[in-house]
Amino acid sequence: MGKIVLFLIAGAVGGFALGFSVRGPVGVKASDELTARAASRTPFAIAGRPYQGPDDALVEFVEFTDYECPFCRRFRETTYPEIRRRFEGRVKWVVRNYPLSQIHANAQLAAEAAECALDQDRFWEYHDLLFERYDRLGRADLKSHARELGLDEDQFDRCLDSGDKRAVVQNDLRDGFRFGVTGTPTFFINGQVVVGAQGPELVSAFIEVALEEAAAASGGGLVSTE
Repeated sequence: MGKIVLFLIAGAVGGFALGFSVRGPVGVKASDELTARAASRTPFAIAGRPYQGPDDALVEFVEFTDYECPFCRRFRETTYPEIRRRFEGRVKWVVRNYPLSQIHANAQLAAEAAECALDQDRFWEYHDLLFERYDRLGRADLKSHARELGLDEDQFDRCLDSGDKRAVVQNDLRDGFRFGVTGTPTFFINGQVVVGAQGPELVSAFIEVALEEAAAASGGGLVSTE
């Protein structure tokens, strides 16, 4: 598994071939940080972050994403539905914000809007709609999307216009940056890093290993992934 991780990291540092939007120049330091992160497998603090799946899942799949990132959209449209189906009920799927504001002008505000939708327990519908409407993420568009989904319009508009969610998004961003995230999408599967819009087979392989390791650590033996 370690060799696979290092291959992914090296590919991401090399450029966009793996489907990876980068916030800035990526060099050896970032690669070293990601390698160390992969080896440590230290879990993220995910309290208060939106998630799908059981609370007691053996595997936590933490995704750092950007709503204007084309590779994040590709992952959500192609890989995520398949891996969610394969591992239904066994993985906790967590989303954290990583807006690449240097290259995506609307990413920060879109992330704040998603947090406003979370306040109304409509995060996932709004999250999915943002990726569908990736080219319509201006302030007026974000409010229009909320109305379309039937959110409380006044509450949503006040939330978005107040800027109250800016700190929430920036906390996600700082957390990701602290652990060497340099672009999107980046995933941590029980702390194991996977970079870029990978296909379902490769991502599934990481999840299967994480399930087996977690089951063995808890004394449960191997977990069937079929």
